[in-house]
Amino acid sequence: MASKTNVLLVQSLNFLLLNLLLSNSLVVVHCFQPIVPFTAHRHPSKTLLLSSITDTTDEQPSASIISGPPAITARDLTCSFDGGNTYQLQSASYILPRGGRVGLVGRNGCGKSTFLRILAEACGYGSDSGKARDNVPFTGEVECPKDVTVAFVEQEPPSPSDITVSDALLGVTDKTSKAVSSGSMSVYEAVRQYRVASLNAATDPDAFSAAATLMDTKDGWSVMTKADEVSTKLRVKQLEDQPLSSLSGGERKRVALAAALVREPDVLILDEPTNHLDLAAIRWLSDLIREKKKMTLLTVTHDRAFLGDVCSSILELDRGTFYTYEGDYATYLQGKEERLANEDKAYAEAKAMYKKELDWMRRQPQARQTKQKAREQSFYKLEKSTKPRVKDPTLELSSEGQRRLGGNILKMRNVSLSFGEKKILQDFSYDFNKGDRIGIVGRNGVGKSSFIRSLTGDQSIDSGTIELGETVVFGVYDQMGIPFLDEEQSCLDFVKERVEAGSGKTMGEVPQEAMKMLKQFQFPRNRWPERVSMLSGGERRRLQLLSVLAKRPNFLILDEPTNDVDLDSLRALESYLEDFKGVLVTVSHDRSFTDTVTNHLFVFEGNGIVKDYLGSLSDYAECLIEQENKDDAAARPAVSKENAPEVEDKAQRVARMNSIKKMKKDLARIEPLIEKLKGKAVELQSAIDNSSDEGWTVLADLTDSLNKVEEEIEEKELEWLELAEQLEALE
Repeated sequence: MASKTNVLLVQSLNFLLLNLLLSNSLVVVHCFQPIVPFTAHRHPSKTLLLSSITDTTDEQPSASIISGPPAITARDLTCSFDGGNTYQLQSASYILPRGGRVGLVGRNGCGKSTFLRILAEACGYGSDSGKARDNVPFTGEVECPKDVTVAFVEQEPPSPSDITVSDALLGVTDKTSKAVSSGSMSVYEAVRQYRVASLNAATDPDAFSAAATLMDTKDGWSVMTKADEVSTKLRVKQLEDQPLSSLSGGERKRVALAAALVREPDVLILDEPTNHLDLAAIRWLSDLIREKKKMTLLTVTHDRAFLGDVCSSILELDRGTFYTYEGDYATYLQGKEERLANEDKAYAEAKAMYKKELDWMRRQPQARQTKQKAREQSFYKLEKSTKPRVKDPTLELSSEGQRRLGGNILKMRNVSLSFGEKKILQDFSYDFNKGDRIGIVGRNGVGKSSFIRSLTGDQSIDSGTIELGETVVFGVYDQMGIPFLDEEQSCLDFVKERVEAGSGKTMGEVPQEAMKMLKQFQFPRNRWPERVSMLSGGERRRLQLLSVLAKRPNFLILDEPTNDVDLDSLRALESYLEDFKGVLVTVSHDRSFTDTVTNHLFVFEGNGIVKDYLGSLSDYAECLIEQENKDDAAARPAVSKENAPEVEDKAQRVARMNSIKKMKKDLARIEPLIEKLKGKAVELQSAIDNSSDEGWTVLADLTDSLNKVEEEIEEKELEWLELAEQLEALE
């Protein structure tokens, strides 16, 4: 009898443990670590904590890899905007360790930005209430030590009308406030007073002298130097006297980012920091973050190259719960796959046990003993755990049904475009061909957006001609968002309008096609009647992409398509573009995305100069770095006579090794370019062979293009041979 009782007790304990493992609060700590025994603990917040046997502290919130004292601690956070139907956070806990470099990932609308705002505002950044602004409803606790300073850059920073850029860089948020301070007067306020006094130095020299003395006392010179450096690198220096309300969204974002960096906080929280930054600024920001070894970083970003550069761990927000993964983004993908596989396995085991227990329940009499009632309670808990895991929706974009694209697509002949003295294009010519996949590259303000608007006819040109083929249908994704958007319109009505306008469907087919597209783009049925204004930034971008593809375009123009898009949707877009048979022109500073979807670049160098670069954006970035290194070397002071011979010998050795390294890199770069050119030559030859019905003008254009490609192949092969000979001589 005792043996049978023990068996029943062990079974009951097993059922309870399985129930814990399958509960919604399950958080896996080391997802890509070897499996070790663990101990389950109940926190007072009812959040399940998992830890190894060597670390069984009940006080640690879940889903955190502790590598030092906590910078911010979040306990039992719960947040829902619809009364509990959908949870952005559900009894979620997390510790952000000091010195951690954490990338926060998750699907659009899952609550990433909400979590960042809660942390920032609860830590006192931008609010005196201790609760997140904009009426974000949440419960739980957020703790931040008093000695930790926090800076937060929102996805869309506010624009107070009475604040200038120079004041914002020093932490001023409104005219009634002073610059950020932890004492009677901060160093930032001293810098601000000095700048004001310097403007009136001639009329009030005493005030200027006092402000200069205060700068000495507070060490304000280093802060002013830092502010000038950051504002120059992020291209907001020229905006210092302008009010924030007069700036564009991108300019406000760069100002907010610059202000956060000037403060040099202990914790830097960034929501999509690379939006509106050019390639050079993104690289500079990555280098700066890596240099600040003691600074803690928590960032949401779609830019996988930036994510890999600055983050050493990934924090995933999935259905209100956090999961952490040590390592880069690729490690996260592998770890998530293993986690989901383990959950599916545990679900299958629980379902098998449930069948056995269901049979036992049916055979038991109504009057039960205490131990039998305990087993019955375990059965009902087990029954809840046998509900299947909600599958992650997958965005699948189909390129089927694309419109036919004729041989005459778009020709630009000697096009020039200027705004005043600023030249955008100078005598530019290019014939777009089927299969062209072009990335537009250049610093902010050089005219990339003006160029793509000239393609569609939305921007008139000064001289030259643009000839558009009859079969071309543009699909334009604007970085400024959906044009002429009625935010009070429902999602379903919005899509109906787009389908009716662009797909050629009959009135009877429009509603069905609209619902089909909403499902395809992962908008659940309960969101269809909601106003567009209720969507998150990422969901709006997904709706915008839907409206572009609803036209079934054969000439796609994507202006910063990766901004505010979650990584799952980004991979789906890349997959769609791989099968896209038309012409693609994209403006993007996302190196990973541009490398994947383009085969050559239009590099806007300024003053109307545009060069066709046959390589990837990463290759071009390396060329920029090499050029900057050359410029830095040229700017170094001359060597003194005393140590000239010794330094010269060392310099020669270093130069020789650098030359060898550069030649090898150039050889590795040229080889794939030659293969790409040969592939393009094959495509052009095939087009010539099949162009008998297109007319002699099309044949002439194709032949001319083929001759140019063959000349480029010959030039690249000659360059490769010359480099190989030089390398052999040096080695």
